[in-house]
Amino acid sequence: MVYECGDCHKQWYYNVKKCIFCQGDVTELAPAKSTVRGITKIEIPSPGHTRVPYCDLLLEDEYGNFEIRKSFSDHEVGDMLEAESREAKKVAKSRTVGIVGAGTMGSGIAQICAQTGYHVLLIDRHEETARKALIKIDKALSKTTKDELKQEILSRVKATTNLYEMEHADLVIEVLTEDMELKKEVFKELENECSKETIFATNTSSLSVTELSEVLKDPGRLVGLHFFNPVPRMKLVEIIKSKNTSEETVEYAKEIAFELDKTPVITGDAPGFIVNRLLLVFLNEAMDKYADGTSTAADIDKAVTLGLNHPMGPLALSDLIGLDVCKAILDVLYEGYKDSRYKPCKTLCEMVDKGALGRKSGEGFYKY
Repeated sequence: MVYECGDCHKQWYYNVKKCIFCQGDVTELAPAKSTVRGITKIEIPSPGHTRVPYCDLLLEDEYGNFEIRKSFSDHEVGDMLEAESREAKKVAKSRTVGIVGAGTMGSGIAQICAQTGYHVLLIDRHEETARKALIKIDKALSKTTKDELKQEILSRVKATTNLYEMEHADLVIEVLTEDMELKKEVFKELENECSKETIFATNTSSLSVTELSEVLKDPGRLVGLHFFNPVPRMKLVEIIKSKNTSEETVEYAKEIAFELDKTPVITGDAPGFIVNRLLLVFLNEAMDKYADGTSTAADIDKAVTLGLNHPMGPLALSDLIGLDVCKAILDVLYEGYKDSRYKPCKTLCEMVDKGALGRKSGEGFYKY
């Protein structure tokens, strides 16, 4: 849905009762229509099914623009379907997104936001980290994108060390280390610098979004927006609704996820949310299996990839995530649930203590 102010014509994807700029009345625009001009039927293998059919629809909108849309429903050439209006697309392209933290996750989120058409402010207190993030985005785009388009995408990303530049951001995503006090301090500063209409999101993988929101004067505008590594490839985004998060903020987060071509799932605020609550028990057990000396890391990973059809083994995945991150999440889960399943195994603790953190340090269960 698209909503428009009748006076200044500012538009939103979420329901705004009064325009925040001129206080004019906001009404819902009638959905645009697209005509089906062509259909390609495709069948793909799926576990538990012989084939799963779907269609690629070639659609033409009222302005003569073409797009391809996937559909699991049958259609015929000439059918009229609801389409995103040209005005709605302008809303997406005009968003300004601030990203606080230019590490692996921060640079990945910055990349997909810029590819979507957002203007991106990538902030890190260390200028060198922010500079390296731009280089990383450049290298990633070089693998899949022609130079002219790559330069256009990069032009939408500005690296900075100044938090006050977030003043006009529509959305700010915090992507810092799993440190509750650090995150609280940053959100306090952001609330002072940003507009009252700015939506705040945290990419925390395990910490309480409810507790974090309570440092804000308006805790309803903070939501969990948990991406997965590597961000450009992983389709899932967990949207964490805290006890304080407003419905409008949740809907806004869903729109962002869809615009970024991600699939959102909604979960309440509990340690580990959905994925990490399930995953970290599995990773912890794999580390314990490795510690008993009966199997090598390579054989454990091979058993899981071939026996369970996982794309990556648990020890290689732990190295990719970062063993320090794995331990931090397990600590939060253990503290939250008081269940021994979540207690970090001895091997993990020892490896973190000696600085063997996985890919980021050059050595974990494997050498890099």
